[in-house]
Amino acid sequence: MYFMEQVLKMNYYAHTKGNNIADWQLLIDHLTNTANLAQSFGVDAGISDFSYFAGLLHDIGKYSFAFQNRLKGSKHPVDHSTAGAQELHKKFQNSSIYPIALIISYCIAGHHAGLPDYGSPIDLDGTGTLQSRLKTRIEDYSAYSEELDLSTVIIPKKFPIGSAKKHQLFSVAFFTRMIYSTLVDADYQDTEEFIQGRKTRGESEKIDVLCQRFNQFLTKFSKPENKINQIRTQVLHNCLQKANVNPGFFTLTVPTGGGKTYASLAFALNHAYQHGLKRIVYVIPFTSIIEQNASVFRDCLGKENILEQHADFDFESIFVNDIISSDDETNNALEKLKLSAENWDISITVTTNVQFFESLFSCHSSKCRKIHNLAKSVMIFDEAQMLPREFLFPCMNSLWELVNNYHSSVVFCTATQPSLQRFMPDGTKFIEIIEDPQKLFANYQRVQIEYIGKQTDDELIYRLNEQNQSLCIVNTRKHAKGLFNGLTGEGRYHLSTLMCPIHRKLVLNEVRQRLKEGVSCRVISTQVMEAGIDIDFPIGFRAIAGMDSIIQAAGRINREQKHTSGILYVFETDSKFVKRVPAYIEQGAAIARSILREFKNNPISTDAINAFFEKLYSLQEGDQAFDVNGIMACFEKKEGFFFKTASERFHIIDNRTEPVFIPYDHVAEELIEELKVAPFPRTILRKLQLYTVNIYPQELEELYKKGAINLINDRYSVLSIENFIDFYDEKTGLIIPDIQMGNAIFL
Repeated sequence: MYFMEQVLKMNYYAHTKGNNIADWQLLIDHLTNTANLAQSFGVDAGISDFSYFAGLLHDIGKYSFAFQNRLKGSKHPVDHSTAGAQELHKKFQNSSIYPIALIISYCIAGHHAGLPDYGSPIDLDGTGTLQSRLKTRIEDYSAYSEELDLSTVIIPKKFPIGSAKKHQLFSVAFFTRMIYSTLVDADYQDTEEFIQGRKTRGESEKIDVLCQRFNQFLTKFSKPENKINQIRTQVLHNCLQKANVNPGFFTLTVPTGGGKTYASLAFALNHAYQHGLKRIVYVIPFTSIIEQNASVFRDCLGKENILEQHADFDFESIFVNDIISSDDETNNALEKLKLSAENWDISITVTTNVQFFESLFSCHSSKCRKIHNLAKSVMIFDEAQMLPREFLFPCMNSLWELVNNYHSSVVFCTATQPSLQRFMPDGTKFIEIIEDPQKLFANYQRVQIEYIGKQTDDELIYRLNEQNQSLCIVNTRKHAKGLFNGLTGEGRYHLSTLMCPIHRKLVLNEVRQRLKEGVSCRVISTQVMEAGIDIDFPIGFRAIAGMDSIIQAAGRINREQKHTSGILYVFETDSKFVKRVPAYIEQGAAIARSILREFKNNPISTDAINAFFEKLYSLQEGDQAFDVNGIMACFEKKEGFFFKTASERFHIIDNRTEPVFIPYDHVAEELIEELKVAPFPRTILRKLQLYTVNIYPQELEELYKKGAINLINDRYSVLSIENFIDFYDEKTGLIIPDIQMGNAIFL
């Protein structure tokens, strides 16, 4: 028992609900609820005792009279988050367990404002670092001892984790994040359940049920009738056979069109079931593939078991990160929004590279609350060649932590397997799921690649107009739109992320139908069509880029082997719509030119792919090329970690984008109306992902200037219905005013 009974004592409260004080939440109840929840969240990660202690102390600053008066209507701001950190510092600064107390201090101090930087001893009050917070003068919170007796609490004395020799401190920092995740998720869940009066999360079917259902679904593929389906069935069998291998790192190297979507899920479900893993997180580079794969999974397993997360609203960035102004959370808009943030407490999540890795390196509580649910999970990285090259060292080291310290498995799944082991600690082993990838590729040859040199827009448009059915993939939105406008006749289509997901889905359905009927169908697209889209053209064109992009484009050609051989023409761009080619595309293109010469007879082979990535990585200038913003350096000082700095530096997309909701149909219009009045908009935001277009801040600013955007609740940008016709084209999507950003590489 940690609680001291008092015959007569004041009641202390954590949260209000209405004017009747009898309905308010007692502070001791919130602390114990949060501690117990955090403890349960920490079980899979092996950190439950640490999480419990963090939960018990996180809000002791609310025992101050100033905070209690705040709940009763006082306007005096109160910092309640710092107290627990200061208490740990006072009690354990001269103790052998101070390093562990310091870790928990980071978590408690940051449970509203975000994980802080350690700072330095000379930091002044108000700078927001942990050092300054430990010196900050705050309201007297000593009344906590009336209800909590910390002298009987046992703090664990050892870190329950291993580490690589070169990155021991990175392991400790990741351990800190994991505790922080359990704390903030527990804090927000208890608050959410108190306010709503019910449990609102964790209501999907478990892995064993889903595995049995999916295995039953797979029986329909047991008797393949043609060569391509025989190959896909063999891939599936390889995945089922390897599912019993102990958790670790796996590669699934399958040619495009080889059936890896079903096969990878079969591996994940059976592997998770056989090894007691709790969740599957399917990580994808493009939102267009999310829509397709999530739809496939829902059809097999039920929509209630699949979370499809395109975007993660960064609620903290909407408001000023002020540790004082966010105290009265039940009446604060920011806190209500943070309660709505995703925590991936569901059996299967489908998300993007950006959401996954930016959550792992964010300092913000609304993003971090999901991290603990990655323990004892299977993570599948579809199209692994699209993992962010500039951040491969921090990304791969974070995956190493999840596999080696938090009992998870990782699968890198692609036709163009990059050499990722080089970015992990020495001795890391990958297990290939496919029995003989080289033989599999040789048996699956169905496309020829022909380099045709420089093509002007007019020459390219002429070639496309000559075809009955063809696909052309280019590197920029502006180029795609320019070429599309040059096409003539029936059956011309455009695809890019300027079209909201539901719009793209409708276009893809129409394209598939026309391809099936054999009628005219010519598609101009950005890379949104390149990887993972299940579609089959007889002929394709691809602007020169890296071999990974070229091979992925080839995967949309003769996919079902309806022809003896398909053909993909690779061309050099000579266009008025492309003023320059970004350096990273030109670098990949330069290597691709040499690979196309060197492997002229077989450019779609494991040897060609390996040669491409070896040359690509060898061109980079030292290890810093794979950690361009110095993320690892934020966790290399024994004195302390710099979580906030790492969060600010870790942005996979250099130019940050902003979501705009599109009133594309009556469903979207109704959701937007509901959003205006919803106190907890998590469910609405999920549904609105299908009606979202992400654009650059400069582009959003121009749309505001044109009066095209309405702002809802001071935070959500919505294309106004009155301006829909003028700013959303039925063929090409959102119309962006020309602000000289046409060459931005945005899909």
